[in-house]
Amino acid sequence: MEKTDGKYRNGIDKKHPLVWIRRRAKLIYLRILRIDDPPERIARGASIGVLMGVLPTFGLGMIFSLAAAFVLKANKASAVLGTLIANPLTSPFFWTMSVVVGSFIMREDYSTIVDKVKAEGFLTGAGWAYVVFLVGNVIVSAVSTFATYYAVKYAVIRHRRRKAERLLRKLER
Repeated sequence: MEKTDGKYRNGIDKKHPLVWIRRRAKLIYLRILRIDDPPERIARGASIGVLMGVLPTFGLGMIFSLAAAFVLKANKASAVLGTLIANPLTSPFFWTMSVVVGSFIMREDYSTIVDKVKAEGFLTGAGWAYVVFLVGNVIVSAVSTFATYYAVKYAVIRHRRRKAERLLRKLER
């Protein structure tokens, strides 16, 4: 897109939060693709990072992901980049999904749990709600982890194949 007067050609402001988020996500994606390591190690690291990002690690996700990547012989850079999935914009999504899935598994009414936490406050109303949240979070974390592994592995292999094809076409000229 051509830049003109602080906006892109289609009229979207370059400083718009969604533009910034999209650019940041693309940067992280490209950094993961360009790591020089076997695709399996990169995918293992990214999935560890996503696991630690989605689990409630209370700000210690990067440290835990580095330790787990070291122990499991995964790529440490992709593990750190994977933890960035948890941020102020995505965390409410993961929390909500965790409560919804946990409510379904525990056969609890989602709205009752939310109302209890709202009425009694987060600390006093969170007893049973936290158990429901953790049950759901384990499932959401597991699904996110496996999906990340296969998506990143496929993306890295596809990126490298396309890069090799471009190089081959360039050499044939």
